[in-house]
Amino acid sequence: MSYQTPIQAFLILLLLTACGDPEPDPQQPDNAELSSALLGTWETVEYNVDYATYLGGDTAYVERIREADWGRKYGVNPPSTVFTPDGKLRRTHRLKTGQVANVTNGIWRAQGDSLFVIEPNITYTYYPELEGDRLELSGVVDQDQDGARDDTFRAVYRLVSRTR
Repeated sequence: MSYQTPIQAFLILLLLTACGDPEPDPQQPDNAELSSALLGTWETVEYNVDYATYLGGDTAYVERIREADWGRKYGVNPPSTVFTPDGKLRRTHRLKTGQVANVTNGIWRAQGDSLFVIEPNITYTYYPELEGDRLELSGVVDQDQDGARDDTFRAVYRLVSRTR
């Protein structure tokens, strides 16, 4: 077994990075492809958040909402999010009757392997995985807005309609 000094490890890393740009991951679209693929209306199918310190307290909390839970448990339709070509988004929460309960407006941008979403008073960084008409966003965020980015977030969305 051979051991490397920190300088040798650095030189190897430098050599590997100097060999050229890495090949793009064919499973993940580039920024332009992702931005184009996001355009439209997406319905939240599944929503999972593990709060490490819920609302700044020392209590952990887990929130799980599955597709059937929206109507059966909460009496609402799944939230829908519209991504527009000008980088804006609108998330609408509706009651089962169709009446609008809440609307959140924000802006979005795909950059590298991340999707940045800025909503009133908060910025989220998600890691998107897109497979056809299914989008998964995940990341460690401040979902409870207690000032600590310590909540593990994962949501799955289904494409409802396309906008160009």
